[in-house]
Amino acid sequence: MSAGDRRGRIAVLLAAVAGLILAGCGSTAAVSRRTAYRGTVTYAQAPGAAPNFIFPLYSLAYYSGNNIHMFQGLMFPPLYWFGKHGQPVINYTRSAAGPPVFSNRGRTVTITLKHLVWSDGHPLTTRDIQFWMNLLIADKTNWGAYVPGDFPDNISAIAYPSATTLRITFNRAYNHGWLLYNELSQITPMPQHAWDRTSASGPVGNYDRTRGGAVAVYNFLVSQAKDLATYSSNPLWKVVDGPWRLSAFDPATGYSVFVPNPRYDGADRPRIAKVIEVPFTNDTAEFDALRSGALDYGYLPVQDLPERSLMAAKGYRLDPWILWGITYFPMNFTNPVTGPMFRQLYLRQAMQHLVNQPQYIKDIFKGFAAPTYGPVPIAPPNPFVSRYERDNPYPYSVAAARRLLQAHGWRVIPNGASVCVRAGSAPTRCGSGIRSGARLDFSLTYAAGVVTVAEEMQALKSAFSSVGIEINLSVAPASTVIADATPCDRSTGSGCRWDFLNWGGGWGYSIDYYPSGGEIFACGASSNPGDYCNATTDRYIADTHSQPGAQTMVTYENWVAQQVPVLWAPTPALQLSEISRQLQGAIPQPAIRYEITPQSWTLRRG
Repeated sequence: MSAGDRRGRIAVLLAAVAGLILAGCGSTAAVSRRTAYRGTVTYAQAPGAAPNFIFPLYSLAYYSGNNIHMFQGLMFPPLYWFGKHGQPVINYTRSAAGPPVFSNRGRTVTITLKHLVWSDGHPLTTRDIQFWMNLLIADKTNWGAYVPGDFPDNISAIAYPSATTLRITFNRAYNHGWLLYNELSQITPMPQHAWDRTSASGPVGNYDRTRGGAVAVYNFLVSQAKDLATYSSNPLWKVVDGPWRLSAFDPATGYSVFVPNPRYDGADRPRIAKVIEVPFTNDTAEFDALRSGALDYGYLPVQDLPERSLMAAKGYRLDPWILWGITYFPMNFTNPVTGPMFRQLYLRQAMQHLVNQPQYIKDIFKGFAAPTYGPVPIAPPNPFVSRYERDNPYPYSVAAARRLLQAHGWRVIPNGASVCVRAGSAPTRCGSGIRSGARLDFSLTYAAGVVTVAEEMQALKSAFSSVGIEINLSVAPASTVIADATPCDRSTGSGCRWDFLNWGGGWGYSIDYYPSGGEIFACGASSNPGDYCNATTDRYIADTHSQPGAQTMVTYENWVAQQVPVLWAPTPALQLSEISRQLQGAIPQPAIRYEITPQSWTLRRG
C-alpha cells in the first residue's frame, strides 16, 4: 500500500544504468521445460505482513510490499523487473520486454515484448497491457500509485501496432531515467482473455474498451480479490505469467503455498518444488520456529541478537536485508482539530528535533539501521543524497524544540500538555487556526507485533513529553494502520480522527525506484495519507521528472528535508535474515521491500 519511492552524480548513475541496460540485453539460453523440481522451502512472513490482495491493480489500502513483491509478483510480475545483485536497477533478463526505445524528441517510447505465454498456453500480447491500461485509466483515482498529472495523466496517445509492440506518446519529453524507473515500471500485464468479464458466470468480452465496461470489469475483479477464501480455487487467479502459481492460501492468516508454473518460459525457471510462506503473529513465535529448524528463510529479531552464534551453529547465515527506502510517520494535515498545528513548520521542526535517531539506531536497532533525514535514502550508498540531508538538518535537541515552541506562543509544560497562550498568525504566535488554550495533545497508532517498533514509540513518547507534547499511544495490526491512513472526508468522518500513524515502516522506492517522491509528497498523491500539500514542493518534484542534471534533485531533497512533511525516523534493515546454508541463490537479497525471487533458489537437500 506505500517506498519510497518513486546531478553530475546522478548523470553518472544514469550512465551506469545505461551500461546495465546494454549488459542485460543479451539473449537467455533456453532451459528445458522438463525441470526436476526438488524440495520445499519455508519462508517466514513478518508479523503483520500477511498478503491480503491478489489483483495487481491495487488501491492505497493494499499498496504494500508484502502484497506486491512477496505475493502478486510471483504470479503476475511487472512488465519491467527491477532488482539486480541487490541493487534497485533495471533487470532486462527478467523483464517481459526489451529496453524502451525513445523517439519523437523523447516524447514517444516504443516497447517490444518478448515471446512469453500465460499458464493456460495463451500468448502474452500487447492486448494484455492494453487491458491493464484501460482499467487503470477508467478508475485511476483508486490506484495506490496515482499522482495527478503523472502516469497515466501524462499520456497523450497509446498505439498497439502489433501483438508484441506498443507505443506510448507522452505530453512532453521527460527525464528518461525517471520515465523508465517511475512510470513504465508500474505497468503489469493482465490476462485479458481470462479476466475481461463483469461477472463470474458471464462470458469474456472486450468490455474494457469502453469506460463503463472497464469500470464494471475493475469492480468485478476487485470484488473477487476481496474474497480471500477463494484465492487458491478461483479460476481467475490460476491464469498467471509468473514463475509461480498459488496452490493453497489461508485467508485468516495469509499462509501461502506456491508451486512452479510449468509453462513459465521467462528467465530463472523454478527448481524448487514448493515454496511455503509461513505467517507469524509476533517475533517470538517466528524465532521459536527458526530455532527449531522449521524455517529455511527466516529472520533474527533484533532483541535476540545474542542468539546469533547459536543460529550460525545450526547452519544459518545472517544477512541484513537493506532496503532502498525511507522511514517516517505521517501526520494528518486534514484533521479538523490538530491539522492546523501540523501545518505550522516550526512545530514540525520542533518535533523532528525530538527524534533521537542515533540513539534509536544504537539502543533499539543494535546498529542495523540507517538514519532518515529527508526524502532520499542515506543507505545503501547512492549518488542522490545531498550533503545537507546527510548531515541532519534537525539533530536531537530538547533545548531547540523548547525554544521553537516558546518563540511561537506556547507555554511549555514538561510532562504535561503545552498550551497556546498567544493565538494568532503573526510570526511570534501559535499560528493560523490554533485557538488560545489549545493543547499539544496527539494520538499515535502503531503496528502491533514488532518489539523494536514498540520500543521506538515509547522512546518517542518520552522525548516529546520533555517539552509538553503529549502522545497517546495505541496498537493495531499493520494492515489496519495502513487502511486507516487516509485524509479526512468530512462528509463521512473517515480519516478525520487520526493524528500520527506508524505502520512499522515508511516508503520503499518501488514500484517507483527513482527517489523523486512524487507519490508521497505531491499534492493529492494517493500515497500521501496526511495530505501534505505545498506548491513549492510540487514544482521541485516536477523539475526532477523533466530536467536533467544534479541540481534539481539536490534542490528538491533539501527543501523537503527542511520542510518536515512527515516525521523522519531511522530506517532499519527490513530484517536480519537467517538463511539456511542449504538454500542457495537467496543472497544478495533484493533492495526492495519483501521482494523474494524463489525461482533463483536451489536446495542442497531433497
